[in-house]
Amino acid sequence: MLHEEQIDLRRQRARAEAFQIENVGKKRVFSDFRVRNPKTRGQYTVTIRGFDVGENFCTCPDFKANTLGTCKHIEAVLESLKDDTSTIRQRKAIITRPEITLHYRDQPRLRLHLPPRCSDALTSLGTTYFDSHGLWLPERSFSDLLAAIDVVPEKVTVTTDALDFIDRELEQRTMAEREKEWLAEVDNGSSFPTLLNVPLYDYQLRGAIWIACRGRGILGDDMGLGKTIQALAAIELLANERGLTKVLIIAPASVKYQWADEIRKFTSRSAQIIEGLQPVRLEAYQLPTFYRLVNYEQVVRDLDALNAWGADAVILDEAQRIKNWESKTSKAVKKLRSRYALVLTGTPLENKLEELYSIVQFVDDRRLGPAFAFLHEHRVLDAKGNLTGYRNLDSIREKLAPILLRRTRGEVLSQLPARTDNTIIVEMRDEQRVPYEAQRSRLAQLLQKKALSELDRRRILACLVNMRMLCDSTFLFDKETTVSPKLDEFTHIIEELAASGDEHKAVVFSQWETMLHQAGNVLTKLGVGFALLHGGMAGKDRKAVLDRFRGDPTCRVFLSTDAGGVGLNLQSADTVVNLELPWNPAVLEQRIARVHRMGQERPVRVVNFITRGSIEERVQKVLEAKMSLFVGLFEGDGDRIDFAAVGQPSFLHGVRELVGEERGALPKPETQATKPDILEAAVTFLEALAAWEGELPGTSPLKSRAADALKKMSGRVDITS
Repeated sequence: MLHEEQIDLRRQRARAEAFQIENVGKKRVFSDFRVRNPKTRGQYTVTIRGFDVGENFCTCPDFKANTLGTCKHIEAVLESLKDDTSTIRQRKAIITRPEITLHYRDQPRLRLHLPPRCSDALTSLGTTYFDSHGLWLPERSFSDLLAAIDVVPEKVTVTTDALDFIDRELEQRTMAEREKEWLAEVDNGSSFPTLLNVPLYDYQLRGAIWIACRGRGILGDDMGLGKTIQALAAIELLANERGLTKVLIIAPASVKYQWADEIRKFTSRSAQIIEGLQPVRLEAYQLPTFYRLVNYEQVVRDLDALNAWGADAVILDEAQRIKNWESKTSKAVKKLRSRYALVLTGTPLENKLEELYSIVQFVDDRRLGPAFAFLHEHRVLDAKGNLTGYRNLDSIREKLAPILLRRTRGEVLSQLPARTDNTIIVEMRDEQRVPYEAQRSRLAQLLQKKALSELDRRRILACLVNMRMLCDSTFLFDKETTVSPKLDEFTHIIEELAASGDEHKAVVFSQWETMLHQAGNVLTKLGVGFALLHGGMAGKDRKAVLDRFRGDPTCRVFLSTDAGGVGLNLQSADTVVNLELPWNPAVLEQRIARVHRMGQERPVRVVNFITRGSIEERVQKVLEAKMSLFVGLFEGDGDRIDFAAVGQPSFLHGVRELVGEERGALPKPETQATKPDILEAAVTFLEALAAWEGELPGTSPLKSRAADALKKMSGRVDITS
């Protein structure tokens, strides 16, 4: 029923969209057709062989991934042929020569089409390797099939996509054997070939072998376990075994230079960083190089040039940047073509299961099935259509096992220095409490409403943002006064650091760039050298800031927004200070993992600031609740996650828990949403504020609206606007 609904949906789209259809074959009906979409300028080729679902072919991505055997382009062509086919609807294309194609319905399988008359050898080939419907027998050998094709008297046409499929299957089997051989060498203690200019830990060598032999996969190790070095080692294996000569690395702008440094340090390969205006970039694409480094935003602008280069392998670093399958960045990245692909992410899932699906799509767009089937199978909805949990997690784990490798620190890094987490509770002063309570009072009034408008929801989020800022400093709220117990305690920490010797350094994180400038004022008064990094800085400037912090003994503190919480190695520090806790547990761990990671030789101290009796105390509960989904899927063995069991109530209930309000009248059922919605919305709104300050890329509609409003407010979020 679900598949029939999706087929019908594609037929509706075919009738609704004004496709331009051109017959480019030599026949009237059973021919090849070029289908163009004037709006998107997309163009695909449709091959019509019959009128039943599954008989035709289209070059579009949806056809290859949806398992339906049709798409809107095929349906549009069939609709255009309606008048010409009234008398031949029961017929199929006349087969004049033997042909092997790829059948896309359900799972891809080879399909043999034979003409009415053929030799005994060809008939024998068909019955040996294919079933009565002409579909491939999975127990047969592709190598034997190719050999048999060469000796039959007829010329057997094998379509390009079928040849590619056979080639990939043969390579996977070859590399599976190589994986067994290489792992046996490691197990036996044999001398494994040197891959990099630095020795690898046992788990890193095994990770590199796994990556190289899977061809397309996700390395989801905990942050700090050396995913970069494993990726570089895997590329060396593939270069030696499969002849790779071009590797494209896509990473956040803040870590492109770090990748280049590590390539030069650990390998003998050339590395080129793409930057500058478009004419400069396009010229750079013409230069020879082994590694090419771009950031995610450049993929959107330079997609054609990147595909024209023809990379053998693509590496995505911090791949949570493509977690939203509807974003322009995600869509562009998934249009990159390469034989090998590697995703590096310590957080393959942050908030919801759809993020994992989007990342897996880049590696294997059929691994988890079509999106409509995946959501239907795994999402649990209540009678009102609200998401209440996830189910059938065992099925996801089973499907991901061949392409996902994840090791935790506890499993492989017993040699990592100890980590100590400390929470410093500060009291709110009257200068903070008065405006904080005013915001809370406005919020309480909104929470008494039985139905919420879109404006009400924005006002609620604005109150949450204001309360968060007031917990840090009054300056973030009014841009006039500077009352901050957190900065007072921060002063004591820095004084202790300064007195402890030059070998100790600290990394200080805050959501707010303005708060970091306030912390910088404290450091200046104390005579302590520091560096500041934020998302609005150019790549070269970021590199200079990082080099100074790592190499200058007088630079004791690294101040950073979450632009520095992704991908950077800051092992020269041994203290991490979070001036406030982020909403997302993955972001918190990303911050800490910049210091507590492979290469760190000293114990690491983590200091988290929390304001007593404020929204910040309840953010801790949010972190715990959101971690349950990640742990439940990747580290648990349960087959279901129920949001009610981990504290995921409705929108208003969620806000009341965050701010400590008494529960009042419940909203009308049609206005309810699950707590992940409010948390996700809150995260989006906070990211919009950071984007306005130049800290995060992205232009989603909500971000754009929030940024425009914030520009008019001179930094203060006023819910009356």
